[in-house]
Amino acid sequence: MTEKAEVGRASGVPSSARSQFALVGGDPSVDFVNTVDSWLSDAPTDKLKSYADLLDWSEQVGLVPSGLTSSLRKEASERQGDAERALRAARSLRLALYRILVAVASGEPPDAKDLDAITKLARKAATHSRLDRREEGFAWVLDEAGGRELGWPVWELARSGVALLTSESLQRVRQCADETCGWLFVDQSRNHSRRWCDMRDCGNRAKARRNYARRKARRLAAA
Repeated sequence: MTEKAEVGRASGVPSSARSQFALVGGDPSVDFVNTVDSWLSDAPTDKLKSYADLLDWSEQVGLVPSGLTSSLRKEASERQGDAERALRAARSLRLALYRILVAVASGEPPDAKDLDAITKLARKAATHSRLDRREEGFAWVLDEAGGRELGWPVWELARSGVALLTSESLQRVRQCADETCGWLFVDQSRNHSRRWCDMRDCGNRAKARRNYARRKARRLAAA
């Protein structure tokens, strides 16, 4: 996967106005693991370079309410060490979730250590959760009163990961067929035949390679 959709970072556009992350996974947990470009290459690129990036992503996908994001930004500016620890926890969660999903997509058993890593964070999230009344019933949500808890996005991600891993959508998780991309997606196509994370990117590159190979073969045949 090439560098995609990073808008506004160099121009100074406020984070709330950015849509800098490509969201093609079909699930927040899958889009989260896709914050690394070119997973399968020799030099993967991490799109989450700072805690601010983690908040940008969380706000873009709607995982963290904008009001809470503002509080967390202020806290992070005053507690940079804690913010760095939260970012490291998010990256560790991302790697564990990525390895689990790749294993599932490949028909292989996931590593127990990766399952334990997500379980630990999900348990932490549970201690900050409450039952909330909704129009359609009830929901088990994180308590937004914890606006000073810099781990809030990580806990929400752990909850999201557990939700995916225990859902029927898990069996539709696929890995992009590009040889270096490594991005994942939930295959929601009618006949479950999707091969690319994004046809406009990896799909078009594959198409271009096939066309080039055909033209080269015709030139060699005519020589």
